Formats: sequence, structure tokens, C-alpha cells
Amino acid sequence: MRKLLDGCNTVLIYTAVTSTFVMMCLTTVDAAGRYIFNRPVTGAYEITTYYLIAAAVFLSAGYTYYEGGYIRVTFFVDRLPQKVKVAASFLVQVGSILYSGLLVVTTLKQALRMVATTETLGSLDIPSGPAYVIVPIGFFFMFLLMLIDLPRVKKGRSALFKEESPPS
Repeated sequence: MRKLLDGCNTVLIYTAVTSTFVMMCLTTVDAAGRYIFNRPVTGAYEITTYYLIAAAVFLSAGYTYYEGGYIRVTFFVDRLPQKVKVAASFLVQVGSILYSGLLVVTTLKQALRMVATTETLGSLDIPSGPAYVIVPIGFFFMFLLMLIDLPRVKKGRSALFKEESPPS
């Protein structure tokens, strides 16, 4: 199960990276076309806003969690004894899992509603509904990674316990 999840996570992170690269190229070409040739790329804003940003942000959510990349406020928790710190982190992890599960359900409902509509991206004839499917996919994989990480949190070996390096 873990290997399958890691493989899916790898596909998601490469998709997020590719979407970031495409977004960068599209924005550059659009700006050059707009200011040099007075001919912007039709639909560049819509494609970037609906598809590329959503893919870059939400498809990388699980990887960010797995690498311990989310912001943590540890001022108080760091001063607690190790056993209390682990117990507090475990309770927070359970709450985070429940909340991310709620996010999966609500964003999936919204995505299904939007896929059922015939709304398109501005002047383009591209449906906007599939863009909404990106969000619950990202949340779902983050939910799974948090769930699988729960036993490691209980033992104090999760990415949540990584020491942050001071700014250089």
C-alpha cells in the first residue's frame, strides 16, 4: 500500500512541477505577446487561474505534508516534555485528519456539481468543471498520507518532529 501511495504521490508532484513550468512559460509568452507584439495569448489567464495554479498548489499538498513543509507554531509545544509533545501532536494530527477528510468530501461535492455544469473558461471552449476535480484529488492524497503517518506521530518519528534549520 505504501509503495502504491508513494508512486501516486510521485506522479502528483511531477504533475504539479510540470504545471508550474507550463504556467511560467505561458505567462512569459503572454506578457511578451502583449507588450512586444500587442497580441496576448487568448485564454492564458483562464488556463493559469483555473487549471495550472490549482494543480501546482493542491497536487503538491501531500508531498509538502510528507516532507514536513507546512508551517508549524511550536513555541509552546517545544517547551513541553517529549511524552506530552508527542501526545499533543497526536491529538492535533487526529484533528487534522478529520478536517482534511471534511475538505475531501466538500470539495468533491463541489467538483461534481461543477463537472455537471456546462460552464466554460471565458472565451475558450474548455470546460471549467474538470479544474475543480484537482482540489479533492490533492486533499485526498494529503488525507491518506496523514492517516498513514498517524502511527509514526504516536511514536514521535513523523515529519512533524523534524527540526527546522535556522535561517541563514
